[in-house]
Amino acid sequence: MLLALGAAPAFAQSDVFHGWSKDGSWLAFARPGRNDVVELYFCQTSDAAPKWPAILNEQDRMTEAGLECVRFLDQNKAPYQWQKLLAVGEQGTAHAGLALGAELVTDGESPGFVVEGGGKAQTCSASGLRESSKLQKAFWHPSAKFVAVLIDGTFHHCVLTVKAGKASAANPRKK
Repeated sequence: MLLALGAAPAFAQSDVFHGWSKDGSWLAFARPGRNDVVELYFCQTSDAAPKWPAILNEQDRMTEAGLECVRFLDQNKAPYQWQKLLAVGEQGTAHAGLALGAELVTDGESPGFVVEGGGKAQTCSASGLRESSKLQKAFWHPSAKFVAVLIDGTFHHCVLTVKAGKASAANPRKK
């Protein structure tokens, strides 16, 4: 019984999305680590060089959440006032003619979440999904080129290839 109670707080922790740079070339999110350490990630969103604080170019990079990132185990060593360089974007299941599908894809070769727009759909990768997985939050970059989601407390990011269109009247989306 004590083991179950001790594990509960660790399960309740989730990633925190901080936002994208205004040009969308990079983003920041935090992930709970071991021993109450919160790891801070600065990740580039595309193949183009990110326009982020120069000190990040000098750091080792790793792959996290499917993105090339710089990680800080001590948030106090992150670039000074990095939060002021970010915008979270609009929250909700729809934005600028794009909408998240009502259901997550949990089986098959490409588990993830679906973004619909202009009569087309794109499946965005999200590993580790189960049938009981739940989409908790969605954030849209103002340019509608990116979407970030929290599913079961885990951060996922997608570069969108679908273009904006009108949401289907037969399947309206809630914000």
